[in-house]
Amino acid sequence: MRDLRPFALLLLSGLACGAGAPAGADDAGTAPVVLELFTSQGCSSCPAADRLLTRLGSDPKLANRVLPLAFHVDYWNHIGWTDPFSSRRWSERQRRYARVFGADRVYTPQLVVNGTREAVGSKEEEVQRLVREALEREPPAAVHLQLSAGGPDALRAEVTARLERPPAGGSGKALELLVALYQKDLTTAVPRGENSGRKLENDYVVRYLERAGKLPAKAGAELDAGVSFELEPDWRRADLGVVAFVQDPETLAIHGAARATLEIIE
Repeated sequence: MRDLRPFALLLLSGLACGAGAPAGADDAGTAPVVLELFTSQGCSSCPAADRLLTRLGSDPKLANRVLPLAFHVDYWNHIGWTDPFSSRRWSERQRRYARVFGADRVYTPQLVVNGTREAVGSKEEEVQRLVREALEREPPAAVHLQLSAGGPDALRAEVTARLERPPAGGSGKALELLVALYQKDLTTAVPRGENSGRKLENDYVVRYLERAGKLPAKAGAELDAGVSFELEPDWRRADLGVVAFVQDPETLAIHGAARATLEIIE
């Protein structure tokens, strides 16, 4: 039954900054790090990577510093199970990374760190190392994010981005401002395929990824933009979050990001 009661939003985190560090990296920096996991419920080696992404995202030492996103690809759907969160768009996004990385194939689980480094998503030691290194690199762009309710089934994200300095090694083209809506705490009983008989838990599942505008690649450039999302009635609002980031359209390097989450206050 559709719940038409209005909801209020409590902004829990609108700036990508924080304190603390991954295990073994007490001196790590505070720069925001976007983690993109390319995964699939049809892949038997993916649940371990899904669990690692959940741990990284829920670690209080990394709050607002590690911003996870899970993109469920569709190219394993033919082997017995159609991932309900999969999209051809996410598969194509991964293929764009493969082209930039000079790879001749895509695979799951793959974790991409700030658009520049990649690793097998279940190899925790390597993933932690890449996260530590990325935390030390101060991004050239500052991103601020606020959320507001557009009704019981709508969410509005307002984003401000400012480029403090031109990105080193950038393409020189205007940076894209992308805004992703994700959902946590999803459980699926899988009756077929490589994970047949398992109950899979997925967090940070990307539901939408929208381009909100372009930020010129010159120092002092600013951009104010907004994106509206339509929310399904059965999506628990407390499980939703938004990540905004600026990305070079050619190198795919991410040069700044922020996250905002929300709660329901009835």
